[in-house]
Amino acid sequence: RDRTYRTAEFLGEAFQVVDTGGLVFDDTDALFAAEIREQAMVAIEESAGVILVVDGQVGPTAMDEQLAIFLRKQVTKKMPVILAVNKCESDRTGAYLAAQFWNMGLGEPHAVSALHGVGTAELLEDMFEGIVKKGSAIQGFGTKVKEMELAQEALMELDKADPLDGEDDTDVFLRKYGVGRDNEDVIKRYEDAMTAFDDVPTIEEINVAIVGRPNVGKSSLLNTIFGSNRAIVSDVAGTTRDSIDAIMERPATDPDGLPTIYRFVDTAGIRRKGKVEFGPEFFMVNRALRAIRRADVVLLILDATAGVTEQDRVLAQKISDDGRACVIICNKWDAVVDKDSSTYDKSVKYFREELPQVRWAPILFVSAATGQRCGKIYDVVDGAVKAHRRRISTSVLNEVLRDA
Repeated sequence: RDRTYRTAEFLGEAFQVVDTGGLVFDDTDALFAAEIREQAMVAIEESAGVILVVDGQVGPTAMDEQLAIFLRKQVTKKMPVILAVNKCESDRTGAYLAAQFWNMGLGEPHAVSALHGVGTAELLEDMFEGIVKKGSAIQGFGTKVKEMELAQEALMELDKADPLDGEDDTDVFLRKYGVGRDNEDVIKRYEDAMTAFDDVPTIEEINVAIVGRPNVGKSSLLNTIFGSNRAIVSDVAGTTRDSIDAIMERPATDPDGLPTIYRFVDTAGIRRKGKVEFGPEFFMVNRALRAIRRADVVLLILDATAGVTEQDRVLAQKISDDGRACVIICNKWDAVVDKDSSTYDKSVKYFREELPQVRWAPILFVSAATGQRCGKIYDVVDGAVKAHRRRISTSVLNEVLRDA
């Protein structure tokens, strides 16, 4: 349903692949059809290229033709659009199945198999070539391998005895013994091409998992933090199915310092284990629990109007068992009625007593609907990370144990 981002690497280039929900243009009663379409449109606007995936076993459909018309009219002028015909792993019938899609008007259909990986390399090579031709990505993207090949050819040309363009006999003689300006330029070009494949140092990311029961406002909080509809939100429990990664760069307070990168991971609502049946929800919950394990900080989202439930205690225990830093976020604070000067202190005391598993975690009362105190989440996360990564010397530890 939502946009799902994953990092990939091919031909020495690092990039992100964005998976979107099934795109439908007709007015339909399908659940979240309009929201899925909005998310897909945002993904296209962000991208440098588009891959249209169709089913080779089914053949061309009216919906495929609608998508192709839209992409031809609105997208192909700005970026390459590659047609991937999936489920074409057979050597005998794969090319025939793909050939049925020539009338889509998106160029040569690529016979691929997502299950077996057939044809994906050729698909990406054509995509990179189209990106370079359209100039839809940053300058230099997709050219590392081609530049390496040209540098290698130039290096091999140095060993030839025949004069190169613009050379006389003296230049040939000097080149034979590795002397001359051309030699230095060619060797430097080859070294630069090799260096381009080295790993570029990246800024450390802080992984922040957003977990909680269904319908406590996890996706709403993510959208408020980013100021856009990053995730689909509705009153229907279980709207979020995939773990959604969203990256935010926060400028450093020090002019000479590096910015801080936050990777927020919005997860599906986690119900009690006994209520989770094997199926989509089972895998949704497993992905959410995996997000906790790979997080630096976990935002445990609670409903301030409903108080602490048994499932909230189970999640708090899970966070503690995994050894993760934690921040307790009490959402819907604006909906709490009859607040007075003592409500805040009483609420803090209540949540501390009800969640002894994470009694050390800071508590923040926010409202995703109004944005109240949501801006303070960054400072609380930074403090939690700093405390979690603090190292205690052996002497101090021994002193504490002795006094205990």
